[in-house]
Amino acid sequence: MSTTDALLARKVALGAITLLIALLMLPNLIWLAYSHTLTTWIAALVLPAALLTTLFALTRRRLWLACLLLAPFALLAPLECFYVATYQVPSSAEIIATLYTTNLQEINGYLGHLLPYAIAAPLVGLSVALLAAWWSWRARLQWDGRSRQRVGALSILIATPLVGMSISSAITMKSLPTISMPNGPEPGFAYVGPGYPFGVVVRVGRFVEEWTAMRADARKLAYFDFHAHHIGPRPHQRQVYVLVIGESSARDHWQLFGYPRPTNPELSKLTNLVPIRRMVTSWPETIASVPVILTRKPITSTEPGWKEPSFLPAMLEAGYQTWWISNQYPIGETDSPVAMYAYEAQHVVWANHSASPDNPGAYDEALIAPLRKTMQSSNQDLFIVLHTMGSHDYYDDRYPPSFERFKPILSDEQGNVIHEINIRNSYDNTIVYTDHVLAQIINVLKQSGAVTALWYESDHGEVLPSGTCRKIGHGMGTWHEFEIPALFWYSNSYAHDFPQRVKELRANADKRTLTGDTFESLIDMAGVTFPTHNETQSLFSADWHYRPRIVGQFWYTNFDDSVATGGCGVLKPAHASLHH
Repeated sequence: MSTTDALLARKVALGAITLLIALLMLPNLIWLAYSHTLTTWIAALVLPAALLTTLFALTRRRLWLACLLLAPFALLAPLECFYVATYQVPSSAEIIATLYTTNLQEINGYLGHLLPYAIAAPLVGLSVALLAAWWSWRARLQWDGRSRQRVGALSILIATPLVGMSISSAITMKSLPTISMPNGPEPGFAYVGPGYPFGVVVRVGRFVEEWTAMRADARKLAYFDFHAHHIGPRPHQRQVYVLVIGESSARDHWQLFGYPRPTNPELSKLTNLVPIRRMVTSWPETIASVPVILTRKPITSTEPGWKEPSFLPAMLEAGYQTWWISNQYPIGETDSPVAMYAYEAQHVVWANHSASPDNPGAYDEALIAPLRKTMQSSNQDLFIVLHTMGSHDYYDDRYPPSFERFKPILSDEQGNVIHEINIRNSYDNTIVYTDHVLAQIINVLKQSGAVTALWYESDHGEVLPSGTCRKIGHGMGTWHEFEIPALFWYSNSYAHDFPQRVKELRANADKRTLTGDTFESLIDMAGVTFPTHNETQSLFSADWHYRPRIVGQFWYTNFDDSVATGGCGVLKPAHASLHH
């Protein structure tokens, strides 16, 4: 190769490496356009640049090798750019899990006309890395001399403490309890994890770890048999029953339960709707409350799992095709224990493509299309669980702008002062939107021509700031978090075929009930039974009777015989024997 050709090859190689680095840094730059905090600058710019520089410094005489090592990240970089531009944050382990469980048809429905670009762009990114490697090898490109030593040493000096702090943060977070932290940082590398490209390794590692553990837990109950069967004659029409699990919804903000604001404009107009007025949840966090809803796990059990599966295998044994359609996540600190039960269904759909609950766009109407498709694609009897995002904070991210009924909202705040009225307005808008989503689900059931019914209850309530309480969120053990909205809706054909069930449910709807009654109630709602079925815990049975409503957080207490203390109303037991 002549000197001129060698110089040209060197320039082309340097240009290709520059283009490769620019491509790999582009997701970070898009992220920086939306977030300007010091943490973001470190995670998106300082650390990725230092790590990339370190990589090239370490492969000084084989720069082509660095390009090849970066090729997988170049392949994914356009997709990461699209994601960050759409959701304003980097992807996450939860998104990897969602993609892992998504089929091609769902991807096509999500991307639409962008699908060809989503296929072509990664190939372009991969080509950039491979061409950079080829030209670097052809030009025998090296990085030697004092510049490499100085720049490389500086990069290592910057990267080492940041990576060390990230590892320390991950270890510390994993050692903390997984409850009572609705807004805490997630375990992971605080600076390495979000950035591109090296954060992808952390995200994939976390996905593999959590997915493997969650699926292993699910397999433990795979062979459990309730010996369930359908009772009585089946209707001439097929049966479709839906359980909707709400999120962070406080009963005292629902118009249906006496709240003075019109937060339930659509449900309030429906016939055949029965509010269950005095239900309380047993725990003020999803990770503990949802298993009590889905299974017969004792309220006072502190074990993360339970020896029995959810009601879904019983429904399957009785002849129902079972579905779980979720707007939450397949993995995560609080999601994996719930997803374990999701995979007891025959079919699972994850509809949420946002990186975390703190991001906009994860609207619960995303559940409507897969629900409708499920009902249209099968002629069998169906039992479907819909898991919503509900009123999970950040509240303004839970509803579309068109549902901004109460103003001003949190997003209107200027400065660091947050006013109670803004929080209340934003939260009430989430209830209005939940009302709309439930009405839409019921409308789909009405249009199906099947015998249908819907059961809704929230996993727990929420605390909002007031004149006596400055706290916000859940996991604090206040009465606001234990009092939840619950309701039952049934079609005219359900009332015609099962009048006794409707009669008993209406008779029990105003009694002091607990989410621990849900499992047995759903069994009766669908006309199923098994040898150990306990009708004294079913609201569809004349044999239902009151039990002490034990709730837990920092201690166990009988909800109906407890003391609300402090300005926020933290419940404390009246009897020391109920303490943990």
